[in-house]
Amino acid sequence: EAASAFYAKRRVWREYVCELDGLSDRAFRVGFYLSARMDAKEYCFPSHKAVGKALGISVDKVARAILELEDRCVLIVVRKHRKPNEYSIRLPFDIG
Repeated sequence: EAASAFYAKRRVWREYVCELDGLSDRAFRVGFYLSARMDAKEYCFPSHKAVGKALGISVDKVARAILELEDRCVLIVVRKHRKPNEYSIRLPFDIG
């Protein structure tokens, strides 16, 4: 049941982010990539290098895209020392 609730939340998040005014294409791609790697635990932790390699963009561009998503309040980043950061999606509204 928790898994199906998360997958519904992720679908709504993707639709919201897809139509988010002013969000860069790069940030959308990075956000979509991260959301695709999340499971029912609702988080993932790929390195910037892994994301960049998968999407064909630099580590710096990945970092900027993540900051953009975080600044737009649609991505939660838990920064870890000497470990990959943890990412989870955030909806700025309740989906009931």
